[in-house]
Amino acid sequence: MVKDKILVIGSSGQIGVELTLALRKIYGNNNVIASDLREENELLKGTGPYVSIDVMNKEMLHVQIIRQNITQIYLLAAILSATGEKNPGLAWHLNMQGLLNVLDIAREENLKKVYWPSSIAVFGPTSPKQNCPQQTIIEPTTVYGISKYAGEFWCNYYNIKYGIDVRSLRYPGLISYKSAPGGGTTDYAVEIFHEALEEKKSIPVF
Repeated sequence: MVKDKILVIGSSGQIGVELTLALRKIYGNNNVIASDLREENELLKGTGPYVSIDVMNKEMLHVQIIRQNITQIYLLAAILSATGEKNPGLAWHLNMQGLLNVLDIAREENLKKVYWPSSIAVFGPTSPKQNCPQQTIIEPTTVYGISKYAGEFWCNYYNIKYGIDVRSLRYPGLISYKSAPGGGTTDYAVEIFHEALEEKKSIPVF
């Protein structure tokens, strides 16, 4: 029986740090490969293998997936909403091409699973404000939201056409104290906690 070997792309980000640690508890430290373009997060050091990977370099990514005997990929690398609005072209290119690179390699190597998070950014101001259903008016107004909505269709396409098991969730705003803000719309709330930790201040509870 082949053991699962998991590659987490974007492991030093807000989701990546805690997800990598959680996966290592389930699958074993050596079976979860952390990767990022950034320096390895301090909380991940010494907990398992780390490789520097640029998701936009398809050839390098493909080589690493073969070399590490990867069976599952968690693709977290993306330019988020607030940062994406500063350079929409770059955000679209990275978010879309990174996903397509992973999906293409998964097809070529018959990988078992791909996980790629979507976002509530796919919804827009015309979507219902309360109890918003999965199937509804979807008119995103940020390049991040547009790229996530398009990415959902690409994932569905590769599932139907090539049988790749692609899983996704539309995440709400995420708050984490373990890693620095990553350019999303919840950064203000995240920065409050980081500044409080750095300044050793208590946060009032209302």
